[in-house]
Amino acid sequence: MKRPISAGQRPTARPRPGGVAQACLWFALALPLAIFAAERKPKPSAKDAENSAPILMSKTGGGDIWADVKELTAAANKGNRKAQAQLGELLLRGSTEYKVPQDRPKALTLLEQAARAGEASAAFRIGMLLDDGDGVAQDRARALDYFRAAAAGGSGEAYHNIGAAYASGRGVKPDLAEALGWLTLAAKHGASAEAAEALRTQLDAKGGHSVVLHGETRAGEIERELAARKPVEWLPPAAPLVATAAITGNSSSAAGAAEPSKVEPGVKKR
Repeated sequence: MKRPISAGQRPTARPRPGGVAQACLWFALALPLAIFAAERKPKPSAKDAENSAPILMSKTGGGDIWADVKELTAAANKGNRKAQAQLGELLLRGSTEYKVPQDRPKALTLLEQAARAGEASAAFRIGMLLDDGDGVAQDRARALDYFRAAAAGGSGEAYHNIGAAYASGRGVKPDLAEALGWLTLAAKHGASAEAAEALRTQLDAKGGHSVVLHGETRAGEIERELAARKPVEWLPPAAPLVATAAITGNSSSAAGAAEPSKVEPGVKKR
């Protein structure tokens, strides 16, 4: 018997060879940091649960819970952004459980529609695809715009990914104070506090107390900057998302990342 599809659930991802579900992708940082963290499944906050990509179903259906794929598709066709995000998630890789064939072009269209309608989970997913170059042309700078929109919508993992990008110079000029600001906010919004604490400790140990102070100041400034605009206003100008090579498991829900190298913070695969 199939599970009902409801907001907050997510399709099971196919692990990549050499990777495991609920893994983080790790990169080298601009400063030699001893930031080590075990692979984990992020503990979602109530806000993240509300905004996470919906995956179908309940026995009764309706609202943000759908009895089957037919009902989910009907809701998506009517412009329900959570249904669009969920159907996009299912189509991205296909689902044997729900007998949904893979359709990457349609998945990308639905995810983009949902993101433009303000669905944080869809913005996060597109950010992951662009960051990894997973089934679309890689564009890490553009990925950060989608992560900012997702963060403005309350995604703690999006805050983390922006902090990780600033720490490692991934699609942006390295800036450890900015990294600390975003990582501090990630913890505030339900992501792990380990990365922010480790970065703060390492900076203090290396005489970077002024960087820590700047980072803590930036955390408050970032919150005010995000609050001053609607989440969708952080998205980049609309442009077609063109499917390229087959989408792998590495950008799906909190899963399928490569084996970690040594240091962190890394991109969270929510």
